[in-house]
Amino acid sequence: MPRERYYKNLFLVGALWNWGATGLFFVAWAPLFSLVGLAPPASPVFLKLFLALAFVFGIGYFWVSQDLAGNPAVVQMGILGKVAVFVLMAYYWLIGHIPFVLAMTGVVDLIFAILFIEFLFTRKRASFQG
Repeated sequence: MPRERYYKNLFLVGALWNWGATGLFFVAWAPLFSLVGLAPPASPVFLKLFLALAFVFGIGYFWVSQDLAGNPAVVQMGILGKVAVFVLMAYYWLIGHIPFVLAMTGVVDLIFAILFIEFLFTRKRASFQG
């Protein structure tokens, strides 16, 4: 596959992004909410459920980094998840519920989604040529 090392690193960085962000929010959610000017939720259960799922997505990206050919469905789910995060962050920023700095995390996810889509197209093109 063309640019194999690049794609392996892309998915490894994607995994690290998910693990870093979720780990940080999991242990320091209350101060981080305060830092961006949001009231912490009365119960963090739904936040932590989301964080657990995002962490698991990171495991999927790590698996892709280890086997680019064997995990296209993980990549497709990752694209859907990252686009959903972007759409929700953008929506809640536009209606004034979250600050711009928090919405930017959704932009990072959108960039990953675009790069993951590019990977799938490159993979498909390579399979037709090889």
